[in-house]
Amino acid sequence: MNIAIDIDDTLADSFEYFQPFIAEYFGVTLEEVRRRNISYGNLPKEWQAERPGFARAYYDRYVPDTPFKPDAAWGTAELKEAGHRIVIITGRTTASYTDPYKTSAEELANGGIVYDKLICTHAKGKACLEEHIDVLIDDLPANCDDAVLHGSAAILFNCSSNREIETVHPRAGDWKTVLELIGALQNGSFR
Repeated sequence: MNIAIDIDDTLADSFEYFQPFIAEYFGVTLEEVRRRNISYGNLPKEWQAERPGFARAYYDRYVPDTPFKPDAAWGTAELKEAGHRIVIITGRTTASYTDPYKTSAEELANGGIVYDKLICTHAKGKACLEEHIDVLIDDLPANCDDAVLHGSAAILFNCSSNREIETVHPRAGDWKTVLELIGALQNGSFR
């Protein structure tokens, strides 16, 4: 199978990692950021105009050191060993990074993540179609919806920003569950 995987909050624990940087940049306490469940992907409306400045100040410098989910390297290695093709599709672009490919490749290497191809684009559904992706694993319901519209299945990876969101996509909170869901997809019992 061709399997597409997102990085932030799917392989890496980005949401919590970036909260101290959010607090620092926007001049609020870390406690407030945590209480309001704010991070890089869900900035309040009044902070949105400053998002590009935040990205330029922090992403190139800190993203390579983002901690990975404890079982992410194991899960991707299991998928590779089972013969699957792994395409990392991340929404990182030059709008927020000097070189999104370089930064992402460095981060993936630091996390011990094996993969066949890296794609940096916001158009994840289109990338899934072009790469003949069977299933996308992502933390954003909209990306999962887009993949399904383009003919792929989707697994929503649980994270701090999506736990309260209703979805039709099967959810996974760890890579053991992802492997089980991919097994179900292969044998036709995917829900």
